[in-house]
Amino acid sequence: MSILLPDAEESRRFFDSVRLAPVALADFSADAPKNAHFTMAADSATQSVSKAGMLLANEDPAIIGFADNLDEDKKQAAADSIHFAERVANSKYSKNIEPIQWHELYGAAMRHCGWTITSNTYQELTTSQKSLTMDAIVLDIIQGVAGRNAPAMLQLLGNVFGRLQSDEKLVNLFDKNSKKGADKDFRIVPCIQSANGTAITAFLAVDCSLSSNQGGAWFWKWKVSRLRMKRVATMVELNMRVHDRNRDRIYQQLDKSSDDFFNGITL
Repeated sequence: MSILLPDAEESRRFFDSVRLAPVALADFSADAPKNAHFTMAADSATQSVSKAGMLLANEDPAIIGFADNLDEDKKQAAADSIHFAERVANSKYSKNIEPIQWHELYGAAMRHCGWTITSNTYQELTTSQKSLTMDAIVLDIIQGVAGRNAPAMLQLLGNVFGRLQSDEKLVNLFDKNSKKGADKDFRIVPCIQSANGTAITAFLAVDCSLSSNQGGAWFWKWKVSRLRMKRVATMVELNMRVHDRNRDRIYQQLDKSSDDFFNGITL
């Protein structure tokens, strides 16, 4: 299913309506270079940003995974888009109280950043299984929506989960950001590049309620008596023409660069 991306006038009205709350200790200003790229922390001198990597938000439960063939401008576009959409949705709605409205606004922000999000509809899963791992659930959802891109998406997510699990600090950060009392939520965006150079992702947002939860980091070590999960999962593509047209407006709205919004990690 395709969806029409916004025209220039529609985007102008949208960006004029956005009022983002300032971020403490922000260091992004109008004088900062518009093409300042994020950097991924290198584990050795042989690694660089050209390698596959991931970005983990510092204060939000969001992860972006990058395939090693994804162009640098598309990596930057993905980082700026997720940063912008998270801030826009949080500025107007509470994720816990108004999740449907939050997702609708998040999707609208992504569209104006050039992403063809086609559905923000919740689908619900309830299970009474005694042992679950969220990484297995995520991989199953992605396989169901990714179609012919599933093998590449699953390989990338496997690398992302493996890298995350290998670092206790990253596990604790993601665990802290995703917990909202008894509920948990997160967004995962694995980005690959098609043969014709288009950035493609399976956007996944998950909200969970657990009646009981035992074990360490919740993402991998669940032992539950009941799980209720609502999720949004859809394939999207990046239209760089729309993103480039609105890039200055995106930067004008953000008072904190995407370098500071995310932790960069090599896989």
